[in-house]
Amino acid sequence: MKKNKIIKKIYYRINFRLASALSVGSGENRYSDGDILRDAAGVPFVPGSSLAGIYRSLLKAEEADYYFGSTRMLEQSADSRVLVYDAKIRDRDGEAAFRSVIRDCVGLDEWKTGKKGCKFDFEVVEPGAEFVTYLEQNCEEGDNDICGEVAAAWLNHQIYIGRKTMRGLGSIGETTVCRRSFDLREKEGQDAWLDFDMYRDGDWEGAEFTAPDVHCEAEDFANCVILEMKLRQRGGISIRRYTTAVSRDKVQPDAEQFTCIMTEDGTEVPCIPGTSWAGAFRHHLERLSPGCTEKYFGSLEKRSGIRFGESFLEGARAKVLTRNAVDRFTGGVIENALFTEKMWYGGTTKLHIEIPAGADRRLKQAFSAALTDLHTGVLSVGGLTAVGRGIFEGLSLRIDGEDVPVGEEMYGEILNTLKDK
Repeated sequence: MKKNKIIKKIYYRINFRLASALSVGSGENRYSDGDILRDAAGVPFVPGSSLAGIYRSLLKAEEADYYFGSTRMLEQSADSRVLVYDAKIRDRDGEAAFRSVIRDCVGLDEWKTGKKGCKFDFEVVEPGAEFVTYLEQNCEEGDNDICGEVAAAWLNHQIYIGRKTMRGLGSIGETTVCRRSFDLREKEGQDAWLDFDMYRDGDWEGAEFTAPDVHCEAEDFANCVILEMKLRQRGGISIRRYTTAVSRDKVQPDAEQFTCIMTEDGTEVPCIPGTSWAGAFRHHLERLSPGCTEKYFGSLEKRSGIRFGESFLEGARAKVLTRNAVDRFTGGVIENALFTEKMWYGGTTKLHIEIPAGADRRLKQAFSAALTDLHTGVLSVGGLTAVGRGIFEGLSLRIDGEDVPVGEEMYGEILNTLKDK
């Protein structure tokens, strides 16, 4: 089949910073049960094929097939009109700036204790790493600037990358987009295109792109209710990362609160993973209304329909506590044994939850009660909750941008706000 002539070339450069950890698996298990994908130099990257799959999900099926190609369109055109480039980590002082760590996970039973044989770990790129990727579109007569819709999704923070995106990973923070367009029907446009090098920073000067108000067809974003709650600690937090570090200069704790390193100077930031929030809420919701989570929280066969973001504690102070080690079976003190733990106190954080729009009333009632219980300290997160760890109080609550009062009457206020969503 004869193809139409390309009349325009459109390019986008997208710079983005990770707001939470990123895990794009390589299928290998050399360092963990799930290693991240790296290039030949050992630097993590996001393949263009993964990004193309995300972009397709933002569009209607017909649009996705037309612009990104499909084997279902062999009678018309199987070629993609959009070139999607790998997302690579940006250099800082001549080197790729990133930190990778291995996270431990464990499956929990209904009593919030570890299931036998359910421990696993996986590798992630720490938050704060900066990436750059590119889009190139070959436009024929009548084509839309479909890459503009994709770029708008980046700027509107509607892009999540990698595994466990419903549990806080792969969230994108600060993003900038630049756009260049060349009309190949004019000699001036042809000459400018021939001189253009998308890898040259100077060729993007003055090309900043502002996101239009574009409707996103992605199911995850078109039909969700966003709950954002600001919280303040009422005690310590205990989501442990056990250590075996040894130092001649100072004593290392046996365990410490899970942290991320998000700054260039290596400062630790205490973190509450989305998996911890999801486990705490699921357990509490089931106690409030048995069976209300089955349809929404997912399983080994089905993806979760509720997203929990990762929370980072701001203004928290670290404190190392030493106490007697306790036998986990008898509850008695182990003779001549001490346990040292690094804790964080006095911080504030934000909890981000997305629930499906049109969820049944039982789930909305249970969530309204759970958020109220989180504010009053009945719902806690992490370990050692029986001795006051993981307790918060609510400072503010917003549902789809609408302020909801926090206090004694908040259950009714939340349910009233959710009833029509």
